[in-house]
Amino acid sequence: MTLELKVIPPVQLIISALLMFGLAKLFPQNYFELSARLYLVTPIILIASIIGILALYDFHKHKTTFHPHTPEKTSKVVNTGVFGYSRNPMYIALVLTLIALGVYIQNYTSFIIIPVFIWYITRFQIIPEERMLEKLFPNDYPAYCQKVRRWL
Repeated sequence: MTLELKVIPPVQLIISALLMFGLAKLFPQNYFELSARLYLVTPIILIASIIGILALYDFHKHKTTFHPHTPEKTSKVVNTGVFGYSRNPMYIALVLTLIALGVYIQNYTSFIIIPVFIWYITRFQIIPEERMLEKLFPNDYPAYCQKVRRWL
């Protein structure tokens, strides 16, 4: 089974960030002033980084793949650590990064990209990954899905 996603999530993050900057330039009238923006951006980026690092650590600890194009190489369902709270903590980290970028840009219009990113990642990455994991782990993965939500 091949995944429907053609562009890996980190590249999608970059594309989304560029679109956010582009929208901010196209709609400068939607600028908002936030004098303490770095006090908001810094902890959001820190939290996103911690979540991403913990997710990678959990994959490493369980000796399974984290590469988004090769879910068929997954050797087990990772359901501990940050994966005990969300089935997709790495994608949550990417969304938090986009939220931080939106706050940094200070333009309401740029935030439009975030739900588009969530929809795209869900449709073209997460759902195909879930189908693959259900095939690989017909008992463990559905049980995990019953306990842990897709996002939060």
